[in-house]
Amino acid sequence: MTPIRIFVTGRHAHRMPLSYPALRPLFEGRVIRVEDPAEADLYVLAHVMDVDQAPRAMIEDWRRRRRPVVVLSEEPFWDTIWGTRPLQREIRVDSRFGALPVVQLIHTTCDIFRFRRIPYYLLTNPRFERAYAAMFARNAARRPEDWSRDWAERRAGITFMFERRPEGYHDVDWPEEDLAGLCAWRTRLAEALPEPLSERLGRSWQGGQSRFDLDDWHADKLARLDGRSRMIGAFENTHQPDYVTEKLFDAFACGALPLYAASPWHRVHELGLPQDSWLNLHDLAPIMAAARILQARPDPEAYAEAQARLAALMGDAALWAEERAALGARVLAALEEVLGG
Repeated sequence: MTPIRIFVTGRHAHRMPLSYPALRPLFEGRVIRVEDPAEADLYVLAHVMDVDQAPRAMIEDWRRRRRPVVVLSEEPFWDTIWGTRPLQREIRVDSRFGALPVVQLIHTTCDIFRFRRIPYYLLTNPRFERAYAAMFARNAARRPEDWSRDWAERRAGITFMFERRPEGYHDVDWPEEDLAGLCAWRTRLAEALPEPLSERLGRSWQGGQSRFDLDDWHADKLARLDGRSRMIGAFENTHQPDYVTEKLFDAFACGALPLYAASPWHRVHELGLPQDSWLNLHDLAPIMAAARILQARPDPEAYAEAQARLAALMGDAALWAEERAALGARVLAALEEVLGG
């Protein structure tokens, strides 16, 4: 099969399936990056904002050859707040050198991110597999009474560790696709539970160093939160049925009850975790969600069962390999479809 030649550009280019070192072997010999846009079958960007900064050489080559411009975005947050048209597969986007037709390969327009058992984002870096295999194996050895004792001794009741984003423009909503912004909602929820009932960690709340300046932000997060709280806010930036990141798993790994928001159609339910092992606050106003949190009493039996199921899931190396292979096949099929269209 002839390899697909791609020209990749933009400051977010490291955040796409084709760029992560852990996923590159999936595309070896099948996708080739070229430095000259004139040699490309496709121009690929990771964020719609990067279209505006596309180099003149790419725009001029598009005018000559009309090769497809693809935004391959892994972040519904980007696609809703900046893209603004997440339900449309084909859009027009302005650049410094004129408007371009763009094909969006995003959560709502293709099946690339429609995982089988392990969500997409966890596949992008082996640190997730290593950390979860170890922490869930440890947690699965604990009995329900161990969790009850631990929760009673925790230094913090509720911990929120995410960006403070109170702006109203985050309240986007496409109910026909079960797609909605959660950033402002979760910020209002965190602020509805003031200290000492809860704590809010991170630069946007406390100041200090950005997580992106750390060598391994995920290891730092787990080290800070492990055994710290009875409950951890694990809300995504965006509610989209296929969009599940590390947040839910981090809360479980750290031994806390995850606070999450998932509609009945959200695929988090397919993980098979007992309903009482996490607290679902979907479709509640922040003040009502805060009241629900204060009334919640973690179920140690359900929680211990969830830890056992997560240990089996995250400790299966063959499953991780199969999930990555399936992801690679979906990416290649999507690119071939664009070329064929």
